[in-house]
Amino acid sequence: MNSLKALPFLIFLSIGVSSCGNWNIKTGTSDITKSGGFMFDHNSGDIIGTEIDENGNLRDCTRGNSSKKRGLPSCNSIIDKRELARSNSLKDSNKQSEKLLTDKVAGVNLFNLPNGSQIRVKSMVKYNDNTGQLIINSQVERVKGNSALFENLFIESKANIIISFLDKDDFELLEPLRLPLNVLKGQAQNISYRKKIGRTTDDIIAVRLQARRTIKSIREYKNIARIESSINF
Repeated sequence: MNSLKALPFLIFLSIGVSSCGNWNIKTGTSDITKSGGFMFDHNSGDIIGTEIDENGNLRDCTRGNSSKKRGLPSCNSIIDKRELARSNSLKDSNKQSEKLLTDKVAGVNLFNLPNGSQIRVKSMVKYNDNTGQLIINSQVERVKGNSALFENLFIESKANIIISFLDKDDFELLEPLRLPLNVLKGQAQNISYRKKIGRTTDDIIAVRLQARRTIKSIREYKNIARIESSINF
């Protein structure tokens, strides 16, 4: 991949380079002349130059009709293989990118609160490799307790939802995410909150939180098997 990323720069250099890595030929004679980065063999009609191959290596090649006699590939064949390799690499990269954004890691936890109410926290995380950010969606549901007590969690509470990332062996990866239930505190951290109401506008049955956080290691994220939520008051 690193060699392919360097292609535009290397191709620019190859325009002014005439390599003699694969063949031995004297310049300055009457039958061989150099011009514009190419060698011209007036006897055979070969136009000899260089191209970057699919591995990022500078290769001698010919644009004439006697490349077989010289043991050189044609420049067009090198270009075709290079472009095919780049196209396949882009396809593979796009597939991996789509898989990251399609796959999700989820977890559900139930909590009994000090005020006697009960809530359920459902969390789901996806990764966007274009931005390098986790997309976190958490839904806090009212299971037990009245709507007023539940709504107060998002107005006066100092509680935070802590989301931890665990691998298949329950080993914790990445840094835990802290999402404040208090709407004012959360909005200051670019967290969005949305109410889910029941039969009336006063009947709040859930609140959805969405946040985005940058992570340092995509390798660790790929090893996450599940997420676990806890509440810190």
